[in-house]
Amino acid sequence: MTACVVRPYLPADSAACVAILALAGRDAFSGVADHAAFLAATKGEDIFVAERDGVLAGFAAVYTGATPEYFLHHLYVHPAHSRKGIGAQLLAAVVARYGPRLSLKTQLRNDGARRFYARAGWVEDDTDCGVDAVGAWIRVRCQAPQD
Repeated sequence: MTACVVRPYLPADSAACVAILALAGRDAFSGVADHAAFLAATKGEDIFVAERDGVLAGFAAVYTGATPEYFLHHLYVHPAHSRKGIGAQLLAAVVARYGPRLSLKTQLRNDGARRFYARAGWVEDDTDCGVDAVGAWIRVRCQAPQD
């Protein structure tokens, strides 16, 4: 696993985040091509970035609205930095910040994401699923650590 630094998003991170979303999130967010579109896609969300060797390698965004549950809306790693543990480090930082009240949606056909969250201890909720413009999805919930 490659060590990275996870920190809050800064406006200077915008171009790198737009590129990551355009590449890694192209199926779900194909219309994100500039700073304004990125800000619209992450409006009202707390954004964190992962840097590796001074290069922004990934980001995560969590919607913290008025619900009792937080929603992990985005977690993407630039394809050039994938499979190096950066996504796991981003996820761990988000869980450390927001705790077990996190959930997310992932596409049923996205086997890689489903395996990633399962390895991290997240559990699919087959009672909370549906279909959106991208396809069939399922809710995945963070599990509280067992004492």
